[in-house]
Amino acid sequence: MAVRTILRWPAMLAGLVGVLSTAASAPRWTGPSDGPALYAECREAAQEVFEKYRDQPNTLFDFVCAVPDGTPVDPGLWIPAAPVLPAPTPVLTAGHEVCVTGPGRPVTGTALTKALANGDGAELVYEYEHLGGGETMVRGGASALEFRPGDLAPGASYRWRARVDDPADRDSSEFVYRSPEAEERRWSPWCEFTVSADAVDYRELGDVSLEALTELGLRPDRPYTISLSGAQRRLLRKGTDIGTTTARMTRTGLRWTDLLTQLDRSAFFADELALEIGDESPRQDGIAYRRLLSELSVKLGGPRHPHLA
Repeated sequence: MAVRTILRWPAMLAGLVGVLSTAASAPRWTGPSDGPALYAECREAAQEVFEKYRDQPNTLFDFVCAVPDGTPVDPGLWIPAAPVLPAPTPVLTAGHEVCVTGPGRPVTGTALTKALANGDGAELVYEYEHLGGGETMVRGGASALEFRPGDLAPGASYRWRARVDDPADRDSSEFVYRSPEAEERRWSPWCEFTVSADAVDYRELGDVSLEALTELGLRPDRPYTISLSGAQRRLLRKGTDIGTTTARMTRTGLRWTDLLTQLDRSAFFADELALEIGDESPRQDGIAYRRLLSELSVKLGGPRHPHLA
């Protein structure tokens, strides 16, 4: 039975170096069988291996210290303890200055919300997870946890917590141990929240930028119907990948944003081609694409001259 220690060592690990300091596993062991003397022997043997391989990239150390009958010794008894920084204090949960769990959790009307903890100016590491189960997501290097498009789902509940991003965690120069209990003390309490069921669902944006969607004022999941003239339909087919068109067309806000972004891109390419070949005819295409972009944006309730690039 092995006891895996929590060591300050790089997170991306491949190789494995092990040392076993135990009377049970060494037939000619004549050292101490228990107590401080055994712990000192274990620490010395482990330190020797640690020093030998500390500069090896992608290396994980797995040390075991055991009494003669093979019972592992608590690593906290023989490995120096790593320092534990104070846990940060939760400040903001999805726009609400609370940290609660259970039925009283706050409800946010948008999936683009954030959580915030006070770490006295230090950078923090955040964890969040869906209350129904699933992967625990980790974000670091920032003072706040800002949820991006696709992170949260309407109608779902989540919880988050934070700890100080301790640079010592990335320091491989010390042989230290942090118990699971000590690891938990580094974290703030879990705070829960729910995303409103009618919040905008940003999980299917794909290549469409949130900025373009916001510029046009469209909801990605809502259908929008507009009327197009014959000339508008021909130009839309020429400047985008829409395919078949009709006099009245219904598409989601996400698809309309994609099509208008394609028109903007086609106008840019037409301008670039005109400059490259020294001919004004492609530039006329660019002017036509931008005119259609403006017309469709207005039909969809957006600005007359949207900036989608």
